[in-house]
Amino acid sequence: MDIVLILLVAATIIVALSVAYNLLHYVLFLMVTHPRDASGIGQQLNPFEQRQLVEWAPRPDDFLKHDDEKRTYDDVFGTYRDEEANYSTCIFPRTAFSQAYEAEYALLKPKDGMRLLDLGCGSGAAAAYLSSRRNIDIVCVTNSSVQADICRRKFAKLGGRGQVIVTDFDSLDLPNDSFDAIYSLESIGYTKDLDTWLARCWRMLKPGGRLLVRTPGSLDHCRREEDYRSVTAFFDNWRYNFVGANLLVYKLRRLGFGPIRYRRLQFWAWGLTWNFFQHLLLWKYRLKMRTFVELERIIWRTSKVFVFGNPYNIVLAIKPKAARLSEVPPQTECTDQSAS
Repeated sequence: MDIVLILLVAATIIVALSVAYNLLHYVLFLMVTHPRDASGIGQQLNPFEQRQLVEWAPRPDDFLKHDDEKRTYDDVFGTYRDEEANYSTCIFPRTAFSQAYEAEYALLKPKDGMRLLDLGCGSGAAAAYLSSRRNIDIVCVTNSSVQADICRRKFAKLGGRGQVIVTDFDSLDLPNDSFDAIYSLESIGYTKDLDTWLARCWRMLKPGGRLLVRTPGSLDHCRREEDYRSVTAFFDNWRYNFVGANLLVYKLRRLGFGPIRYRRLQFWAWGLTWNFFQHLLLWKYRLKMRTFVELERIIWRTSKVFVFGNPYNIVLAIKPKAARLSEVPPQTECTDQSAS
């Protein structure tokens, strides 16, 4: 009888943990798909964000460079490149093991006949999912020829509706008003000119089009020089800029986007997701990225409030239906950068 009772208790605990874990994913899914109005943020940049714009801008010679061993993008990711791999740190399915990119589908609202642009498509996991749900055309941009081949194979299974361009997205030149939606999932941090990148998105979007940006980390609540210097080590090794919601909204508003909505998910929440666990273990033990060993040291010596409160950012911006290219305001960011 005691053994039966123990088994029942164990089974109850396992079921309860499973329900709680899936409930966490569902709550995160609801939060991501119902972002908040951004009118309360992005009014000004703090001193660390102003310095970030100058000190953390990737350079042209950083192209395809990852971690402090100077390996290329394909060197790093080649060991787990496959048809099903996604390269995002965090995705938000309704439950832990359900279809990925459901939240992106809800935010982008693709309809048959629409044209989408994926900036930094990785293996094309998001593009393939969106294409499988709707009869849409997607242009994928990647700087990896091997990733491009994976994307093309996926699109071939979907009737060849997608196009893949192999280039650095900072040099992308596509016609004005040509996309109904543009999305960037954790790739905006690699741009070497944030203002030009955002202005290009404005130009390529049709009036009424949507721009969706997901990016991990930010400095919008950084308050200590020690924290700023510690996290700088991550940029030095990885060449990825933590472009937070406050900074993005600040710049998007000046371009004329509106309405703008956002959602911040604190690290303690999004760091518990199944996808994040998979990637953290993968990066550290299989890809042997020294960056993430260094990141653990950074966390140890940095303010825990700063680290565990650091958010994962989702920003959704709409180009007004009445907008025209000539309405793009001149860039005046030098006044902010000079403060650094």
